[in-house]
Amino acid sequence: MSLRVRLRFTKSLLRRTERLCFGLGFASMGLCAALLAQAWFFQAYENWAFEQELEGGPVSYREFVTQAVSFSTAGDELPSAPVLGSVKPPGLGFDGAGGGSIVGRIEIPRIGLKTMILEGVSQRTLAVAVGHVPGTALPGNLGNVGLAGHRDTFFRGLRGVQPGDAIVLTTLSGSYEYRVKSCEVVTPHDTRVLANSAEPSLTLVTCYPFHYLGPAPERFIVHAVRSRG
Repeated sequence: MSLRVRLRFTKSLLRRTERLCFGLGFASMGLCAALLAQAWFFQAYENWAFEQELEGGPVSYREFVTQAVSFSTAGDELPSAPVLGSVKPPGLGFDGAGGGSIVGRIEIPRIGLKTMILEGVSQRTLAVAVGHVPGTALPGNLGNVGLAGHRDTFFRGLRGVQPGDAIVLTTLSGSYEYRVKSCEVVTPHDTRVLANSAEPSLTLVTCYPFHYLGPAPERFIVHAVRSRG
């Protein structure tokens, strides 16, 4: 094979490789955009539906779209908040029994965190919400409430949390305020942080370091206790 033929073959191979890389890159970007859009829509709907249920209003996908259209055309404020046993948008499939049911909503006002809580910590659950760790206490009950979330999505703001920050958990049974007591970094196998406690407490878990690429080697833990009164 002559040098000219080899160069022509090499150039052709490089062009094909370049096109393949561009194609894979665009496909990856499209997938990420689709996942982010699903998470955003899920949060928007469930947040609205939760507020509707708290106020005794109608909860349905049609009502959500109607109010969204009304908001965009009339400038009215769209209600924001969570839901239990409501009609879900087609395709999301979080419908209660077997995991994935709505637990409530978590808010940390100082860092701008506000997101829905689902039961369970599967990848499917954590892709669209914060997950309630099975076996830990539920908000409003005695014991340690365990919540987990991804460091690059819903729990991104935890990097700025400080002792004394207020954390509000809202459920259909009531609203409960906690105060951050401390933060620590542990190994993924350190399950003591989710151990039950005699006082009403809350533990938030996410991966660490926050800017780490790939599976993070440690876990960032936020400990909080329920406010008295």
